[in-house]
Amino acid sequence: MLQPIQGAVNRTFRPTSYNRNDSKAKDAITNYLRSLGHSIVSTKEDYSFDITSRMDDTTYYSEVEMKNQWTGEWNTTWEEIRIPYRKHKLINKLHALDTTQEGRRYLDFYVIRRDCKAAWKIGSELLENCEVKEAWGGRILKGEQFFHVPYTNSHVELVEL
Repeated sequence: MLQPIQGAVNRTFRPTSYNRNDSKAKDAITNYLRSLGHSIVSTKEDYSFDITSRMDDTTYYSEVEMKNQWTGEWNTTWEEIRIPYRKHKLINKLHALDTTQEGRRYLDFYVIRRDCKAAWKIGSELLENCEVKEAWGGRILKGEQFFHVPYTNSHVELVEL
């Protein structure tokens, strides 16, 4: 289980950003998952996984996030993809699910380009082993912690949507 970080801060919920980005991001990944053969179980907002889908005997949970600063090709000066550490609660939730049910379960995080034509796909097992530290940026609060994922990691996948 991943533990909260003492002294870490989380950005406050921004309804305007949520309203502008959430359904756009969910639609992009839902369409992508369907193109792979997934059946969508839920996209309901319940403060848990953004999307639940199934394929064969496997349940997939997907967490989506828009990166509106990303336009065109990935900016290679961005050496890493940052996922807010507060998302560790979803990884813990995945581990706490009833394991007596049949089938496997996966949790993937998608960081989506502004035009929704590409996304980075990062599995939760990779996040669990990534460096966690503070980040800087115009909208990042001092003390906010992030998973820092090198985009060159062989387990990070750039997918076309």
